[in-house]
Formats: sequence, C-alpha cells, structure tokens
Amino acid sequence: MNVGSWKRYAAALALNIVLALIVLLIKGFDQRIYYVDALGVAGAVSILLGLLSWVASAGAFDMVGYGFSALFTNRKYKDLYEYTTRKNEKRSRHRKSFVPFLAVGAVFLLVSFLIPLE
Repeated sequence: MNVGSWKRYAAALALNIVLALIVLLIKGFDQRIYYVDALGVAGAVSILLGLLSWVASAGAFDMVGYGFSALFTNRKYKDLYEYTTRKNEKRSRHRKSFVPFLAVGAVFLLVSFLIPLE
C-alpha cells in the first residue's frame, strides 16, 4: 500500500469515529445499546458512501456532470463521448478509492453486531 491509500483509510476511520461520537453525544454514553447504535450508524453511512463512490467511479453520473459543465462553463468538450473518455482517463489513475470506506464501514458494522447486549 502506498501513502495515499493509508490516508484514505485514515480519513474513512476519522469519519466513522466522528459519526459514532455524534450519535453517542445525542443518545448518551450510559447504555451499551447506544454504542451498538453508534457503531452501526457509522458503519452503515460509511458503507453507503463507499457504494455511492463506486457507482460514481463507474461513470453512472457522467451525463449529469456533462450537463452541468455545459451549462456553467464554456464548452471544454465537444460532446458527451469526449467528456466520458476524458473522465475515464482520469478515473483510471484513481482506482478503487471507495474501498477504504467499504472496509472500515464493514468493520464498524461487524463490531456493532458483536457487542453483547446483556
């Protein structure tokens, strides 16, 4: 793993910790079920962000991006095909940036399932 991927994992971990702390601040720190809720919410949000990033990296929103670029800037691209081709070239350099969110979110969700409630 290179330095950039460690930074992505650290960012995903920081996001999950902040989300879990927000839930705990709202609910309180006195019952174990609140920790389950906090870790579960943080894990689920992280997994959903990772899935949304995966869909975006696959090019699902290219048409919307092209439409906004055509509306708000002078035309850099001749057509949607050229826009998509250039975006795919940029994406090929940043492969799998969604994996840290999926992995860290899965760990948080798994930990929330493993906390005994008795």
